[in-house]
Amino acid sequence: MHGQVQKKWSLLFFLLASSIGCWLSSMAQSNGGSVQQYACNRAAVVMIRTEVLAEVNVQKINFNPKTFNRLLDSIHRLEADSVFLSPAEKLDIVLGEFQRRPQRYFVNEFNYFRHREKVTARGSGFIISGNGYVLTNCHVVDEGDAYINRRFILSAFNYVTETNISSIEQEWEVKFTEQQRSLLYQTFANVYSRIVPIELEKVEKKIYVVLNTEDALGGKSSMDIPATIIRKGRSMPGKDIAILKIETPFELPVMGLAKSNEVPVGEEIFVYGYPNPVSNNEYLSEESVLEPTLTKGIISAWKKTVNGWPVLQMDAGINHGNSGGPVCNKNGEVIGISTFGSLDDNTRGLAAGLNFAIPLIVAREFFSDSVAPRTSQVSIYFCKALTSYQKQHYKEALRYFKKVESANASYPGLQSFITNCGINIENGNNKGSEPVVYYLLIGIFIIIAGGLIWFKLRK
Repeated sequence: MHGQVQKKWSLLFFLLASSIGCWLSSMAQSNGGSVQQYACNRAAVVMIRTEVLAEVNVQKINFNPKTFNRLLDSIHRLEADSVFLSPAEKLDIVLGEFQRRPQRYFVNEFNYFRHREKVTARGSGFIISGNGYVLTNCHVVDEGDAYINRRFILSAFNYVTETNISSIEQEWEVKFTEQQRSLLYQTFANVYSRIVPIELEKVEKKIYVVLNTEDALGGKSSMDIPATIIRKGRSMPGKDIAILKIETPFELPVMGLAKSNEVPVGEEIFVYGYPNPVSNNEYLSEESVLEPTLTKGIISAWKKTVNGWPVLQMDAGINHGNSGGPVCNKNGEVIGISTFGSLDDNTRGLAAGLNFAIPLIVAREFFSDSVAPRTSQVSIYFCKALTSYQKQHYKEALRYFKKVESANASYPGLQSFITNCGINIENGNNKGSEPVVYYLLIGIFIIIAGGLIWFKLRK
């Protein structure tokens, strides 16, 4: 008799435990979906902007009067020999000679072009502690001197060349065609590489973390917060990690890191960032450009760099500008940092779906007791509020949103949720509090477990 009763209780316990497990599992899955994940994580994904300023000094150049006049005389002799040349053909002869032998027709002066030049690079990052530590790639904030110099020289070359071409057009009273301008660009490229070097002085670098914010009325905006490099590795093939520090008067949202370093091949992933083709798109408003982009894929393989440390291969779409952005698992936890792609041998552009991320096991080498990920109360409150909001528990959601507001009133998206909660409560759409059901089920679970123990003791 006791055995039959115990079997019945055991069956009931099993069914109820299974129901509770399924319910909790469904809750976890609903909390881990891509929509919920983006809503919870977007505020902690940041754009990183690096500005390098320098004074550019370039000697001015001018025509060599002797050789230039000889060239003009040779054209006149052609005309004297009854060879008809239109003005455009004469111009083509002159520009062709310039391009073939630039050193013959140009000389440098003692005067200089001097101007302040700025080169800007953008990347991605994410906040890992409420007090302002930000994780990104080293190459986003600390490119080598050679790379910076190349960008400055290219920018300075374009500026000086455009100035020279405009000056020639004004002096000769002509308007160059695209083909003629291309010839002049080639000419001046030879001049500035062989005759007149471009020099940089007073190089200064500034790093900013761009935070998404909003005002009391829900208007979207951003804040450029100066950042300091606290720890860094080296650009690829080095360990391409950098930790930045920013200071704000309010607690910042964070992205949680996965507790385990294990990432199985085939796992679904979500990648956040600010790809340049979106950030630089002329048809998009500045406000919408500040919203991070989310792409989806799987882990394709574990690989090793030429230096022997691991990287994650993934098929999620990334581009220039995604560097430093977080790669998350289906629960919204960071498992890696987007870092580099693969070149297509035919197009010499990035090959689609063959991208790589630095795993957490490498990033954790840069943490310490003082520089480490930490939870953020505003993120906890905001994600709890979202969960309640999606279940139409508007009163409970409003309580959490108000807690976020007291800690960080500029939290992006906050005011619209507060307004919507108030409207739904006023319209009678609130569905009551789920914790009551939760605690009721837990109570039933405890009673059944206690009953089983009692029956075992009696036996």
